This record gives sequence, structure tokens and C-alpha cells, in this order.
Amino acid sequence: MQYRVSAEYAPPRYWEQFEELCADVFQSQFGDPALVRHGRGGQAQHGIDILARNGVVYPIGLQCKKKSQWPVRKLNKADVNSAIDEAAKFDPALKEFYILTTAPDDAALQSYVATLNQAREAKGLFRVVVLGWGEIVRRATSDSDVANKHFGPTGGDTRRSPLLTVWMMSGGALEKTGRELELSVAELAQDLCDMPAGHFVIRQRESDSIVETLKAFEQPGLSLAQRRERINLREQLRVLTDREARAIHGVRAMLTDADIAPWILQVWKPSLAHVSVAAYVRDHTGGADIPMGISNWLRLYPPNDHMREHRNAVRVTAEEAASVMRAQQKHLVKYKKPMVPSADELPEPVRARAAIPRIVRGILDFRTLDRLTEERIRALGAFDVGQWKYEQA
Repeated sequence: MQYRVSAEYAPPRYWEQFEELCADVFQSQFGDPALVRHGRGGQAQHGIDILARNGVVYPIGLQCKKKSQWPVRKLNKADVNSAIDEAAKFDPALKEFYILTTAPDDAALQSYVATLNQAREAKGLFRVVVLGWGEIVRRATSDSDVANKHFGPTGGDTRRSPLLTVWMMSGGALEKTGRELELSVAELAQDLCDMPAGHFVIRQRESDSIVETLKAFEQPGLSLAQRRERINLREQLRVLTDREARAIHGVRAMLTDADIAPWILQVWKPSLAHVSVAAYVRDHTGGADIPMGISNWLRLYPPNDHMREHRNAVRVTAEEAASVMRAQQKHLVKYKKPMVPSADELPEPVRARAAIPRIVRGILDFRTLDRLTEERIRALGAFDVGQWKYEQA
């Protein structure tokens, strides 16, 4: 299906999303599986955000124009000249240079660039291309896979689902960490509130590697051994993508579920939400979180599950287990009675890293694995997240 350019396709909220869109557009257009996003924000890259090949033309540099005002509202001749001067320092020398912007298409600027290119061609310098938002959308929507990913499917009453962010993983852990992840989680929570139909992607580098390997098996006439290898690779990819989907499902619940999210984003320390998110994602993509050899467990169960039939166990470090014991002892000394062993009373770091992810998983498992009705889950008190009971083992 071919999509049509429409004002409904708004520019991305963040520059990283725009770069992801541009990378997908030109990977599709150039048919370049080796296209790479060049460097990271803050690294010296002479204005080159994406490095690509188009047939025999290499290297092609693409700059996703980032300015202090985002999305970019206007691009002028001085911006273009400055970008060209910086790109001229790139090594090896570029053959083509694309300036990609969320600013509207500008006929006068296109005319200026055409004149520049006449003089540059005579000197054997790289060709310059400036693409505004309308042209980028036109190219993006010519590939249904790219359009579906970034703008969502269209037709009938289907709501568009803009891509809000992409979180990359490697070795079972999110590549974003610390303050960067904290801010990214807060931004995603706000974006999902503003755009409930939006979606986000959690993707493993290992998945991308398998996808690239599978491209070698696209030609006809494969041998029996090659077909078997392709089956094995597709099965590995299915396992990885299933894990990614479960991670996305859980993170969305943590940030948007009417019963779960308020505990994480409001009642408890919001600045630790990213710790819970990172732990949940690790748990659902096979990432190792607790060193081998540690045998402490925290067992959690809903407050009204008096028979403890729905216990949910999570491993904790020796230091985390000791911190729980210290909190209990401190409470006993201060109030002369034992602490009620609830999630609300756990030390914040233990609650954020261990308890919250396991409780969220438990609630989702009640729905999908145990097939409990919402009424039954609510009767267990499972949605009263802070009152989940715990015991150490």
C-alpha cells in the first residue's frame, strides 16, 4: 500500500527519533544493509549523523539537522553553508552530502543549493542535497514498513501510532543508563500520556545482527543445509523478538496502567522509576542481573492472598537482603513492634530494582498466564501494589 503525504504526519518530538526515521528511510531507499548511525551526540563527527552507500557511490554523509529549537522551523543559506564547510572535513572525502530537516520544503533554498552544486561539480566536490520535512515524509511513506513503524498503519478507523522512542539493548541490558535513562523514562511516560496511541520500540543488537545475517539467505536455490540454518536463525529471532515484545508490554504497564503507574511515578520515588524499568527489561530479555552464587530470595504475594498461592519470587543480593533486615530491626527499635512486611516498607533501592518489576510481572501473569478475571485480580488486592506482602528466603 502506498501512503500519501499528509499534514497528519507531525515531526518527531525528539531529535533521536528524527535520526532513527532518517536512517530507516535511506536504508530502504539506498538498499544499504550496512548503513550506520555515525557516532553519538557530543562526539566529533563533522556533522555526519549517518554514513551510507548507494550502489557504487560511497561514502554518503547524512546530517539530521539539530538546532536549539526543535523541531527545526526554518533552514537558511547560512545553515547550509556552515554544514557544508563542516562536512568537507570528513575523512574519507564524501561523494554526496544530505542535509535533512524538519523545516518545511523551501523552493528558494533548493534553487540556491542547485546553483551551489553547479559550481561544486566543476571543482569535483561532493554534491549537496537538502530535504525538508514534506520530502522526507514522501520518501518514508513510499515504504510501508518504514511508514508503519514511524507513523502507524492507516485506513478505516485505525488510529495512527507515532513512534515515540527506540531503546537499544546489547547483552541483555539497555544501552541507556543512569541520568540519561532516568530522563528517557520520564519523557516516555509523558509522551504516552499525551499520545496514548503512540508506540515505542525496545530492540536488541542481537536481533539486528540476525536480521542482517538472514539477508544472505534471501536468494533462491538454497541448499538443504542453508535452509536448516535459515530455520534456526528465524527461530532465534522469534525468541528474541518475543522477549522484546514482553518487555515493551511490561514497561507500558509500568508507565500507563491506571492501577500500577501511579505507584511508580507518583507515590514512590519517581526518580527511581528507571531502575525498575531497566530491571524489568533485563528480566524479560534474558539479561543477567544478579551474580551467580547468590541464593537470597524475596517472595511477594498479593495482600489478600492469605494462602500465599500466588507467590512471586525474585532474587536479591546479599546486601539487599541485609538492608531489608536492617529496616525491619530499625522499625522494631523505634516502634516496639514488628514492621508489616509490605512492598511499601521495603528499602527504596530494593523496592525499585527487585520488588516493583516482579509485582508488575505477577499482575500481568495473572491476566495472561493464569487467565484470572479483572474482578478476581482485584479481589486478591493485586492492584494495591504498595500492600503486596513479602517474605525472605
